[in-house]
Amino acid sequence: MSRVHPEYDESRLVVDGSIRVAEDGDPVLVGTECADCGFVVFPTRSFCRNCLSEDVQDIDLSREGELRTYTVAHTGQEGFEPPYAFGFVDLPEGVRLYSLLDGWETGTLEVGAPVELTLDEVRADPETGEPLFGHRFRLLDAAGGATGGGAGD
Repeated sequence: MSRVHPEYDESRLVVDGSIRVAEDGDPVLVGTECADCGFVVFPTRSFCRNCLSEDVQDIDLSREGELRTYTVAHTGQEGFEPPYAFGFVDLPEGVRLYSLLDGWETGTLEVGAPVELTLDEVRADPETGEPLFGHRFRLLDAAGGATGGGAGD
């Protein structure tokens, strides 16, 4: 079981190589791109799941994407305090990610809305109570600014 913590080693990787903290302090998702067919996937893989080539390399994915679909949950599953929003985000590389959404309370939650990557607490570990961290996406306003804080703000 992978647990993401805000602490990282000299590689700046924070979870099995799929998220890292860039030099500017912002999170970056690390995907894999196939040299043979160009298919991009997240998280990283040792082979292309499209053509099965092993000629792949890790790449940094875009920090900004577009909200493709969403829902607001008013009843929660264990560890998540309702209401909360989640949905699918498309990145320019062709990757679609399922993610919790931040800023929806004060922003415009609609299909096509611009979003940006954040690294924040997702929930508490049910066994230890320690915070579990992972990727989330925050809504951006029309000017590209964040519309609200993350879970830890």
